[in-house]
Amino acid sequence: MVKIRLDRYLSNAGQGSRSQVRKLIKSGFVRVNGYIVKNASFEVKEGDTVECLERVVEAPKHLYFIMNKPTGYVCDRTEDATVFNLIDHSRVGQLHVAGRLDRDVEGLIILTTDGQFTHMLIDPKSLLEREYIVQVRGFLTEKMKRAVEHGLSVGKIQFAPATIEQVQEGLVRLILTEGKYHEVKRILQLIGLEYERIKRVRFANLTLGDLAPGEWRYLTDAEIHQLLQIITQNRRLRSRSKEL
Repeated sequence: MVKIRLDRYLSNAGQGSRSQVRKLIKSGFVRVNGYIVKNASFEVKEGDTVECLERVVEAPKHLYFIMNKPTGYVCDRTEDATVFNLIDHSRVGQLHVAGRLDRDVEGLIILTTDGQFTHMLIDPKSLLEREYIVQVRGFLTEKMKRAVEHGLSVGKIQFAPATIEQVQEGLVRLILTEGKYHEVKRILQLIGLEYERIKRVRFANLTLGDLAPGEWRYLTDAEIHQLLQIITQNRRLRSRSKEL
């Protein structure tokens, strides 16, 4: 566990709101490694023993969720129609989205309390595949495919090589490894395809399975472990390719 403020540690562990635990700390009801600590900003590190009201408080564990985001919802808390309203959990206020989707885009999103985990997921160096199924107007041509596979650019923005293929008439599959802002929409625009519906169906090893729109579930330990393995392997391969 990285260092964490004492008040956040206690709040994340379910000991009360930040304001409530600060009062407990200030009143001398909290000990760290046997010593009373009255400073809410005191940093707790791995291995420390924290007690509140004479009871040991276990370190709060991070949360990891997957959701099938419906259209019409945003991935932040700036508006009423937010994905966080779809989650019934006592720690929903601590969650954030790793790899947001636009309001009009649906499909797989990951929500977590783990900032380091999020950084690894969205870092382009991790080369994690995002797979989208897109309903489009028009037809995908070989010229369009080659342009996407070569890597497109607009102004000073360069999009990494991606994969696009026709699934059936009016439906294409697009696989990216960067996750830049509005990347799917901008790539489609650059090759001259109009989209009607965009759905993310896969993020690295994670798929929606039988999750209905608006439904969510916990990620399993095995899924998280496999995801971290993919990140480690991709970064090693990227590092080696740079050395050659």
